[in-house]
Amino acid sequence: MPKIESFKGNLRLRWSYQAKRYCLTLGLADSSRNRLIAQMKADEIDRDIAYGQFDPTLVKYKPSLEARHLLKVVDLFEKFIKAKSREICSQSLIKYRATLGYLQQFFREQQAKTVTAEKADQFRQWLSERILPNTKRPMSANTLKERVTLVSACWDWAIEENLLDKNPWKKICKGIKPGKTPPPNPFTVDEVKAIIAGFRADRYYSFYADYVEFMFGTGCRPGEAIALRWKHVNEDCSSVWIGEAYYRGILKTTKTGASGHIPLSKSLQQLLQRRKAVGVSPDNLVFPRSSGGYLSDRDFRQRAWTKVLEKLDIPYRKPYGTRPTLISYWLSQGEDPTVVAKLTRTSVKMIYEHYAGVIKTNVRLPEIS
Repeated sequence: MPKIESFKGNLRLRWSYQAKRYCLTLGLADSSRNRLIAQMKADEIDRDIAYGQFDPTLVKYKPSLEARHLLKVVDLFEKFIKAKSREICSQSLIKYRATLGYLQQFFREQQAKTVTAEKADQFRQWLSERILPNTKRPMSANTLKERVTLVSACWDWAIEENLLDKNPWKKICKGIKPGKTPPPNPFTVDEVKAIIAGFRADRYYSFYADYVEFMFGTGCRPGEAIALRWKHVNEDCSSVWIGEAYYRGILKTTKTGASGHIPLSKSLQQLLQRRKAVGVSPDNLVFPRSSGGYLSDRDFRQRAWTKVLEKLDIPYRKPYGTRPTLISYWLSQGEDPTVVAKLTRTSVKMIYEHYAGVIKTNVRLPEIS
């Protein structure tokens, strides 16, 4: 009897017959309903083996061409997301979902097999003209290439799953030239002081003032600060261990997988000492939300952060901007890029690629005359 297996979120059958192993990909997502369909296919193969009617080419058992050809673009990409959901992080899934939304708007009920290279290029052009709600501007060339590359990857996957025969997106991806990554736009020292003071004085959002000051003072990524527990803080609050991050409902390792201890300034040490209640549990969060539990980075950004910056008339940058602010400050003060990379759990290569303009150096050209 063929065995039903789930592989990368999709169902397949595996069995042996006459000392030969067989594998049949069904092109069905793993669900209770589709498992019933898979079982029916397994029963069909089992009967054919019993009656001597087994087709070793497997053509008889593969999904019909009609079913494949009726597969819509949107349905195909949903299958792709489900197949990839077990392999990628939640942050990446957000990009997949955003891409699905664009496909729904543009292709609507169109079948995947009818997408030509010309139609794919029309989608690229349409997507390049979309105005993003958060920036009020069209998406960057890098984001555009990322979105179209995801669609191309979906078609490659569909070909592997015997759902499609060719990929019209290949040349479209190659034709999108990535734009230059803009240099960091850090907050100034005066802006940092104003933002921290603004939070402390705010009637509604003063609760987040310590979190904001900690972000500016350590260069932590938002998810790293949100995941911080008292067991990660040493006894006198002079250093913290960063090795976990919380993002959109999932606790995981840091973005790069790196971890390490960060020595804190005297002011941050005192900040944590004030927050540390007597008898606090080591598993308690250092910066929880006001109602308890993990702080929501999205709610914080959309409500507290945005409104405080508006009141202060400071040009908007995401809360993540606290990180390049500290990195830029350290480098401009002459700190060794290797040390900065270690303290911020990133690579020296990244420091030089993105912050070369602010790295202070005492190198002078020699006198040659």
